Amino acid sequence: MQKGKYYRMRKELVWGAGILAALLLFFTAFGKMKDTADMLQQEEFTSMEYKELPAVQSELSDSEGCYLCGTAKESLMGYFRQFDDLGIISVNQWYVLDFGILPHEEDGADTSGTRTAMTGTGEGGDFFSSTQTPSRGISTVKVSYGEDSILDVEKAKTILCQDCLDKLLAVMETYGPEGEEPKPRDLCLVDFQTLELYSLQEQHASYYIRDYYVRLDQTEDGMEVEAVYAPVRD
Repeated sequence: MQKGKYYRMRKELVWGAGILAALLLFFTAFGKMKDTADMLQQEEFTSMEYKELPAVQSELSDSEGCYLCGTAKESLMGYFRQFDDLGIISVNQWYVLDFGILPHEEDGADTSGTRTAMTGTGEGGDFFSSTQTPSRGISTVKVSYGEDSILDVEKAKTILCQDCLDKLLAVMETYGPEGEEPKPRDLCLVDFQTLELYSLQEQHASYYIRDYYVRLDQTEDGMEVEAVYAPVRD
């Protein structure tokens, strides 16, 4: 009798353990299904959309004072326009960074080796770390976004003429969460010779600008921009 009772108890324990294991598997699978459903809902909630900035009227009274095409001394563009080169403009503080891709004989700087520099645009602005090798026609700039690196359109319309303001806004297209206002970074590429502007927003990967090739890589807190002199070979 004791032996039969022992086997019945053992059978009940095994059966109970089996039910418990099945319940654990069920709840584990259910939890994964719930997590997947939550992720899908979150992805749907944070869907992205293409955004453009609306047209804005310039408040600059005299186009000669335009920071891009004019003669405003504060902009330094009159100095940079003498170089066959590219640059990055941080619009909010209007800081212009020269890539230094090719030797600039006009400024008398040593171009035989590699030059490195680190600079910022001011409190809350962007930070730049550049490595220039003009003897090889290569320049790399690493940008770290500042707290105030979202384009300030109110500032832009006070320092740019209408034509240049329109050019700037046209390259500030970006992607963002659906239903939210566009928040482009205050950065753009500039060709010192043509004064054409090019977007540095995250959806762009590369450009051919005259004899230059420019590659863009997004980083955790900014971007890396590499520019190479690459003329068409005959």
